[in-house]
Amino acid sequence: MMKKKGGKHMVFMATMDWYPTDDNPFSEDGEYGDAWSCFIYDNSIDDYSINYPNTKVYTLRVSPDADKNYRRLFVFLNYELSYGRNVILKVCDGMDGQKLLEEFYAHRGKEKPVVADYKYMVHSTTLDAWKSIQKQGALLSPNMLKKIGVNVKEIGLKPMLEPKDYSDYVMLDLLDGCGELVVNSRNLGEICTDPNISYSPGVRLYFSVEKILDAGLGIGDGVHLLKVKDCLPLENFLVDVISADMFPNIDNWTPIRKAMLLYHSIHSYFVFVSLASIHKTIGRHPNGPISF
Repeated sequence: MMKKKGGKHMVFMATMDWYPTDDNPFSEDGEYGDAWSCFIYDNSIDDYSINYPNTKVYTLRVSPDADKNYRRLFVFLNYELSYGRNVILKVCDGMDGQKLLEEFYAHRGKEKPVVADYKYMVHSTTLDAWKSIQKQGALLSPNMLKKIGVNVKEIGLKPMLEPKDYSDYVMLDLLDGCGELVVNSRNLGEICTDPNISYSPGVRLYFSVEKILDAGLGIGDGVHLLKVKDCLPLENFLVDVISADMFPNIDNWTPIRKAMLLYHSIHSYFVFVSLASIHKTIGRHPNGPISF
């Protein structure tokens, strides 16, 4: 098994017969703890996943077809090493892991952010949370919310072994991402990835990627393509708000089949159609979306 130094922290190359459910082959006691994470290229999945049943270490799996330029890998490695974690890297047959690491270190800090390819990203939340967000004038990270006495249940920390530093960030998602599944899981109090389950949607907040990057606020961690530490102000960065009450004729919602698709379709109208025509067409909610 090969290893590559990253300061005093390292990237270790796993063999094909190692899995995250096994003991740590690179530590003296076989344990992982908070100082380890894992990235796996996996041909058996279509995109990416941090759900690995019975894993002993925080693991991100990515389809090679979904990361052909290796940017998600490089962002993951950069973030993990910056937080002092050792990373176990496992690649598919036919991939040269050592060559990937050499390319990563040769261009570390110079790579183009993955999110630079996107114009907007979203944060989904509940109606009650949106009221608090408006009062604060900003989205606050879980740790910042806890400091002001707001209890936040972070469903991914224990079952998926997410790093504790994730709690320092406000997470943003792709327009067609899994934000509604996250909100539904929080509503249920447990992780639920069923896209067809009955769901009570709340609010989708749309942010300008360009403005966040220009302000030097956003970073990625390989899983989340864009997140902001501690606090993301609404002013200057929020460009649109879509709420469930804009769809009074819909009684039965599901996280992805309806909530994500309808929110996305309405937002597309705001991008390409004037506000005046929208008012006539859909009867815009008086406290609804913010104009561009």
